[in-house]
Amino acid sequence: MVLVEQILDRAKARLVKISPDAPALDAATLFRDGAEMVLACRESGRLAGIITKSDLMRSFVQSGRLDLAVPVASVMQKEIVSCEPADKLEQVWQVLSQNSFRHLPVEDQNGCAIGVVNARDILGGLLREAESEEELLKEYVMGVGYR
Repeated sequence: MVLVEQILDRAKARLVKISPDAPALDAATLFRDGAEMVLACRESGRLAGIITKSDLMRSFVQSGRLDLAVPVASVMQKEIVSCEPADKLEQVWQVLSQNSFRHLPVEDQNGCAIGVVNARDILGGLLREAESEEELLKEYVMGVGYR
């Protein structure tokens, strides 16, 4: 059983935060610089919302104008789906699959953002677990591991 905490280093490296009060231009700049998902966090570090490139574009299309001065809070998703370090990768994969997500924020027990996992992280962890189990089974069948 592989947990999110086992892939947390990669998730922490992917963490990009912004204030909900920051202008959307700041979020657009973060996306230009390579961010896939930006987490809007309060000063306390607690997650307030999520913004993706699609959210930003949707906001501009719906409003009919390109206003990058609007606050991030007006374009971010406020209903947050996240995971915690103690969650099993299988469960996180189900959440990603059922919601057609590619990324998922990781929150600590206080609701503070500590990382962003992606589908590649999850699948890689699940693959390593399957390979490890396969090797144990081979050793058992060959009589190597349990004498």
